[in-house]
Amino acid sequence: MKRLRTTWAVAVSLCLVMGAGSANADSLLMASAAGYRKPLLELMDNFSKVTGIKAEASFGHLKQIETQARQNPDIALLVADEFFLTPLGLADTYVRLGDGKLALIYAKNQQLSTLSDLQRPEVQRIAMPDQKRAMYGMAAMQCLEHTGLLEPLQSKVMESDTVPQVGSYVALGEVDAGFVNLTEALAQGDKIGGFVVAPSECYTPIVISVAVMKGRENDTAIKAWLDYIASAPAREILQSYGLD
Repeated sequence: MKRLRTTWAVAVSLCLVMGAGSANADSLLMASAAGYRKPLLELMDNFSKVTGIKAEASFGHLKQIETQARQNPDIALLVADEFFLTPLGLADTYVRLGDGKLALIYAKNQQLSTLSDLQRPEVQRIAMPDQKRAMYGMAAMQCLEHTGLLEPLQSKVMESDTVPQVGSYVALGEVDAGFVNLTEALAQGDKIGGFVVAPSECYTPIVISVAVMKGRENDTAIKAWLDYIASAPAREILQSYGLD
């Protein structure tokens, strides 16, 4: 398995959307898996308009999220797969956003209808997020092993850091196909040729949750955020990005 050269600077993949700031009743800071950047940005924007509370977030792969959470005391919430979040021991409260779904996206010059189509000779380069640092990299590897495709595709598969990077590579035609989450697949729209949703039985279920950092459960801004993400407008946003 090869490694795709990272073309995004770390400062881009792990960026503060609105700049750093101290957490208080009028602001909220969270760290999220990069694959959920787009829905989270929309949620935060709507949340701020509704409540007047400034919402900020940093995005990165799983190890970056953990590092941010342990080093920055202002981070109050984490957004990622609950399977990853729970062993960190940083939170006691988890609120489900939705089930994450693995998807295979393909470039405009390709036409794939099943995962097995990756074996076609015209498919030369397949990207996936880093399996050790990204939940959908782990899911992709599980799925390839489950379907018996890992060995025949070994020479074609290349790792990148995050889901958005894989999406960018496919959209730019730098690779022929790539594994991402359904959220990224939907967000790419007409920049890609299309996508195939992977069979749910080929990887461990992914539950995307908001984890409340220990000691922050009674923060006014956090209570407002948890109330908001349970609201009908927030659920509609999540569903539009494949989270339900």
